[in-house]
Amino acid sequence: MELKEAAQKLGVHYQTAYRWIRSGQLKAYKVGNTYQVTSEDLIDCLNRRNCPTAPPSSIKIRNWEHQAFRLMGYLLSGNEAEARALILKVAEGGAEIVTACENLISPVLADLGEMWSTGKITIASEHRATAICERALACMMNNLRGRPRGIAVIGTPPGDEHSLPSSMATAALRSQRWLVHHLGTQVPPEDFVSIAKEVAATLVVITITHTPALDQANQIATLARKQGIRSLVGAPGTPIGSLVELANSRPSTESSFKSKIYKSKI
Repeated sequence: MELKEAAQKLGVHYQTAYRWIRSGQLKAYKVGNTYQVTSEDLIDCLNRRNCPTAPPSSIKIRNWEHQAFRLMGYLLSGNEAEARALILKVAEGGAEIVTACENLISPVLADLGEMWSTGKITIASEHRATAICERALACMMNNLRGRPRGIAVIGTPPGDEHSLPSSMATAALRSQRWLVHHLGTQVPPEDFVSIAKEVAATLVVITITHTPALDQANQIATLARKQGIRSLVGAPGTPIGSLVELANSRPSTESSFKSKIYKSKI
């Protein structure tokens, strides 16, 4: 039978069946410009897909402080390979991104920031550590399948150059099936909201670590609110899980569109 007929019997789109052929999940033979699938191979594919599979193995982190201590050592020495391997092992072991951010990345970066402010390390060392964590975090980000919860635009206002909090916010919301547009740092209020309108965003998230930038952050939130877009303004202090909780909450009244503050540990 031709591939289109096979796809109908498999209950999937033609392009899905084609991808299965390319990945080896479905055997097929090319005849001219079309693919042919035998009844035996079709049944074999159905049986394998209907066969229950064991859940992926997971690890349980019993001592987050120990893992943070190890990560700190790798970051201070600039050992990116080991730092990234540790962060990715935690994620691949089943820890949620929010959990990894709150218990591993945030505490370590907060300690590094304190070490820099007291002169124990240079700003170059602190920036190197932050960059390593951001690259590892990027490897953890995935847009999950399924209908998105909504569209979010995330960034920092003028006057704040810290990019890691917005990266963590992006990773956290993407892990919750949000479609996220990450704008990076120091985005002017008008441009920030212009992008939000352009992509029909339902949520704007502004992260800040430098308190003088709060006025600019609130200006973005105000402009977004005038467009009927919910806004969350970040500040140092509480876990990034607060962002996820507020983002996933469903506003039931007009007052829910007012700017709310969540706090990030970084």
